[in-house]
Amino acid sequence: MTFVKMPILAGIGLALGACSLTPVPDHLARPADPSVRVPAMQYRSVTAGAATFRPANPKDWRELNRDVGPKS
Repeated sequence: MTFVKMPILAGIGLALGACSLTPVPDHLARPADPSVRVPAMQYRSVTAGAATFRPANPKDWRELNRDVGPKS
């Protein structure tokens, strides 16, 4: 009977332990602190460095096979 109660009690203990409060870090408690130094903002394009995947014209399959096949 006690072996049956142990997993239930362990589950209740874990559930209650997950509900405990942890202290809030200072940087989250005071997010509007004007004395905090932050890096300057810079513009970066969201598409910089992205590859284009535009449709290409079909190529000769024999030439493509020669390009990827073993060199002889």
